[in-house]
Amino acid sequence: MNKLKTLALSMGTIGLSSLAIPAYAASNTEVDALRKEVNELKQLVQQLSTQQKAAPVVMAPPPAPAPMVAAAPAPKAPSNTKPGWFVLPDGQTQVKFYGSIRADSTYDFEGTSSDTTNINNPTNKVPLNSANATQDALNVSAAPTRVGVEFSRPTSLGELNGKIEADFAGGISGNSSQTTNGNGALRVRHAYVSLGKWLAGQTTSPFVNVDTAPESVDFNGPMGYGSTRTVQVRYTQPIDANQKVLLALEGGDVDNITTGNTTVNAAGVTSSGGNRFPALTARYDYKTADNKFLGQAHALLHENRISTNDSNDEEKLGWGVGLGAKYKVTDVDTLFANYYHVKGDSRYLIYTNPAYVASKNTDGSLNIGESEFDSALVGYSRTWNPKWRSTIAAGGIWYKDDGAYANFANSFVNTNGSIGSTTLNKSLYNILINSFYTPVKNVDLGVEYTYGQRKTFLDQKGDYSRLNLMAKYSF
Repeated sequence: MNKLKTLALSMGTIGLSSLAIPAYAASNTEVDALRKEVNELKQLVQQLSTQQKAAPVVMAPPPAPAPMVAAAPAPKAPSNTKPGWFVLPDGQTQVKFYGSIRADSTYDFEGTSSDTTNINNPTNKVPLNSANATQDALNVSAAPTRVGVEFSRPTSLGELNGKIEADFAGGISGNSSQTTNGNGALRVRHAYVSLGKWLAGQTTSPFVNVDTAPESVDFNGPMGYGSTRTVQVRYTQPIDANQKVLLALEGGDVDNITTGNTTVNAAGVTSSGGNRFPALTARYDYKTADNKFLGQAHALLHENRISTNDSNDEEKLGWGVGLGAKYKVTDVDTLFANYYHVKGDSRYLIYTNPAYVASKNTDGSLNIGESEFDSALVGYSRTWNPKWRSTIAAGGIWYKDDGAYANFANSFVNTNGSIGSTTLNKSLYNILINSFYTPVKNVDLGVEYTYGQRKTFLDQKGDYSRLNLMAKYSF
């Protein structure tokens, strides 16, 4: 295009020059020469114009795109991501929310009292048959409903895990009116963190047998069972793939008699001295490689202490040992068996008497009379099909009927002047049969009948007969 402009200007200049030459100065020869040059220039312009039109149009290249800024890589999920857990934005921490919505209904056929309105098994508190207590009572509760959250993440020191779990059965072992017929009291079930082999916080004690006990509709479980959760520092040492040992120091009310509570007997009034040391608990686990058999051994040691002042106290050791086993006979049949021998403790196994009674000598010195008992629990569970399963179980507790504890029970003076404690039991037992129906995933409907009896040290009996119904949705 620039060439064309140059040629056009040249032609114009020549033309103007020819007009400016006087006629008299131009000769025919010169005019002919100029015309020839003009014609040649015209031909050259036409040739260049034709070439220009035939040449392809070259577009200016588009501007170079701005450089892309690399986005930060998305966090990688842990290689051990667990089903039902989700990963936090840090890419390492896994969290799971869980819980259950549960409703219970109980109907007592035998004698009832204010102590038996709980939806948990009240065999140890049922009225004696001689009391002619009112029969037939209905109670309902949603207090066993629970919620929880778990977290887990890898660290250079091992897996960091934690759990917080609560339900609304906080008054179930105290004032039963707090947890029945529409009421509830929030309580902590689990609150702990664990790192590698160490755990600190509140969770199930190694001394109890939650892993080897049969399933029950009753919220507390069968006689001879324990589910105590304590604040503890625990160490777990694996021996091999099928064996491990747990050791724990457990604080709090280790003798289960709160400081300041009084024990009244014929010799005077004495207060619990409180606890100076944590309880020591231990458990040994053994399972077969095919997971058909699980065996456990349990041990317990703690101090019982009474005191009237800083210079007058008495201490004795409370202790216990236990064995538990679960054996999967077939894919649908499972057997359970548990045994404990315990002295001076009432914290870990349910339905037991106080850990000790206290007395004062004439010189003011103190005595502790510790309880001592054996307990046993056996059961059989059958899975009929994916929707139905059933269990039959029997359990009992038998106290040593001689020594200071038995003497106290036999000589206790009741408020009505009668002799012999009506609340301290020499023996207790339960027999239960239940069935669970799972119509859809995560929904359980349960029914259970329980018969039981308690007997005092004076052989006074109280019978227990209850029907339990339960509906639960787990998430």
